[in-house]
Amino acid sequence: MRESRRARLVLALLLLTAFTLITLDYRAGSGGPLRAIGNAVFGPVERAVADVARPVGSFFSSLGNLSGYKSTNAKLRKENQRLREQLRLTDGDRAHLSSAEKLLDLAGRGQFKIVPAQVVAVEGALGFEWTATIDIGSRDGIRTNMTVVNGDGLVGRTVHVGPTTSTVLLGQDPTFTAGARLERTNEIGHVDGGGRQPMTFTLLGSSNTMKPGDRLVSFASIANRPFVAEVPIGRITKVLPTPGQLFRTAVVAPFVDFTAIDVVGVVVSQPRTIRRDSLLPPSPTPSPGAADSSSPAPSPSRSG
Repeated sequence: MRESRRARLVLALLLLTAFTLITLDYRAGSGGPLRAIGNAVFGPVERAVADVARPVGSFFSSLGNLSGYKSTNAKLRKENQRLREQLRLTDGDRAHLSSAEKLLDLAGRGQFKIVPAQVVAVEGALGFEWTATIDIGSRDGIRTNMTVVNGDGLVGRTVHVGPTTSTVLLGQDPTFTAGARLERTNEIGHVDGGGRQPMTFTLLGSSNTMKPGDRLVSFASIANRPFVAEVPIGRITKVLPTPGQLFRTAVVAPFVDFTAIDVVGVVVSQPRTIRRDSLLPPSPTPSPGAADSSSPAPSPSRSG
């Protein structure tokens, strides 16, 4: 109790002294000696009190902003979640956009007028094993026996057309047949779907000129129906032995992946002629180290 009274007395004396010094210093002006003495005596006390009070003041100030921080944090979490969902959607959109761009590129080079469509189902229908349903029909100008393509090449032909949807017979179906031409030799034949077996190409003749790596394009029939000309079909991977037969047959790897078709186009109009092989993808570039057997060997250099 005595300590408490003594502390109050000391505080009162200090305050009285401070007021006295302030009064005298005011009368003496800002440059008086009493101000210097006051600064020397009370300056450390003022700084100590300020150092103690500053963190407390900052703490209460932060409490005032706490609700704002929580709101901002919640908004950031919500925005982060939205961006993550957008990125997941972008992967599918990117593949869809790539398919559409390749289709438009092929149609542009061939000067085809196409009606683009989305494949909505791939299944057997109408007695066929490999068909696709697309989301366009007679209201869009589609008829039966029209060529269907994507950015990689020949997909098939329309076999049934409704008002808003159509059924496409895919090139993989065992009943599918299309005229085809060899890029390298211009020889003609026909490609046939193999179902779960590989597609094949039959050359109309007994020539032995076919070889793995040869590429095939569509060879149009009368009035370009059902297939327009020059659409890429595939690449020969193996020439089958056919002793004693009039026709040569080869296994074909199609350019189109029939298990992953997405965006397609139905050709509703085409030019009268298309430059040969203009729609085929670029040929593989030979490796830099590959030697050209047709070139003469370089002569040895002579030293001077």
